[in-house]
Amino acid sequence: MTTGEIIRFYRIMAGLTQSQLGDGICTTTHISKIERGKTACSEDMIAMFSERLNINFQKEMAYLRELKHRLRDWHNAMIMQCALQVEALKKELEQSTIVQASKFAVRYQLLTARYHLFRKEVNKANQLLMKMDADDKDLISFDRHLRLHVLGIYYIETSKNDSFHKAIQVLNQINMMEYGNKEYYYHLSLAYYYSGSKVKAFFYIDKALRYFKETNNHVQAINAESMVLQQLSKDSHMDFDYIVQRYQSLINKCEQFGDTESKGFLLNSLGCEYYDRKRFWEAHPYFEKAVELAGKDSKEYLIRLYNFIDCSIEGDFSKKRFLQRKVKEGYLLAKENHNTLHQTLFKLLDYRLGKDPEAYYQFLEEVAIPHFLSGKHLDLIRRYGKLLFIYYVECKQHEKAAAVSVYI
Repeated sequence: MTTGEIIRFYRIMAGLTQSQLGDGICTTTHISKIERGKTACSEDMIAMFSERLNINFQKEMAYLRELKHRLRDWHNAMIMQCALQVEALKKELEQSTIVQASKFAVRYQLLTARYHLFRKEVNKANQLLMKMDADDKDLISFDRHLRLHVLGIYYIETSKNDSFHKAIQVLNQINMMEYGNKEYYYHLSLAYYYSGSKVKAFFYIDKALRYFKETNNHVQAINAESMVLQQLSKDSHMDFDYIVQRYQSLINKCEQFGDTESKGFLLNSLGCEYYDRKRFWEAHPYFEKAVELAGKDSKEYLIRLYNFIDCSIEGDFSKKRFLQRKVKEGYLLAKENHNTLHQTLFKLLDYRLGKDPEAYYQFLEEVAIPHFLSGKHLDLIRRYGKLLFIYYVECKQHEKAAAVSVYI
């Protein structure tokens, strides 16, 4: 901002006209020229304006020169997952009213949206993003790519029907040479992973892991390593005891860094590893601990609660009435958050706990599978498609069995 722009900003903030500000100092015409950058402003005049506007002009100029660096520090703190630094810098930036009128106003808004995503406040992030102009041709290159990155993170956090594919679409528009923030590889990997594209997920998580290690980003390195482990565990030649050992090592690291969020993710992932091998008795305690570490308003809670109930049913670990209460809790939370995927999944669990297997398979055929197909949830399509195929074969409904066999 120029000297004139700062004077204009604080004049408007003070509710003064140009005539009132210039009273006894200079003419209205001269004020107008200063504000438009058409004429210079002497040091004596700046001192008088500063007194009338009750600001420290030199301090404001110094702050604006430093603003770009403070925004960069705030962004880096979020990348590094340094919660205390994130909050301290947010508080500092909020104390300045001029940031909203500076040339970095858009960047500040984007980073504020990212802050809300950092805090899992998805609705607040959405409100900010919706206020911003979708036409970003006037944005400088970095801010244009930052907007794409924040949008990608938002789509991942919403976890709705086609949100992961939307995340892939926007994140793939980022030009690494212009943006320079390799962290986006991690979010692109997440989007591919949750959409079922495991090969591309592994490709990008490898890039992200190298970046996190190079920058000593221990928290995100743990998250990236856990995703690598999920990929390695799919290799039938990989020693499972080695996989478990690696998971335990990462969980211990989380405890050292006080990172409960990553710990919860790892516990849930390790539970899935045991579950996939039908070792339900070993999976169950990991799912239970993972649920305890998730906030009820988060998508992670729904994912982990579903896994916990599913495993409890498979292993017959809990009383039916208790599980029915948990299913109802999950369904209502999913409905409250407009999460149609988990509404469908909890409804499936409800039917599984019921006494009418035909109703279960009817719901699977008419509602669940079409929903999974529309959202391109490949793992769910394969899992429940296989169950439906077996059911049709047992019922001698061979045409239907042949139709769903393509999902397996």
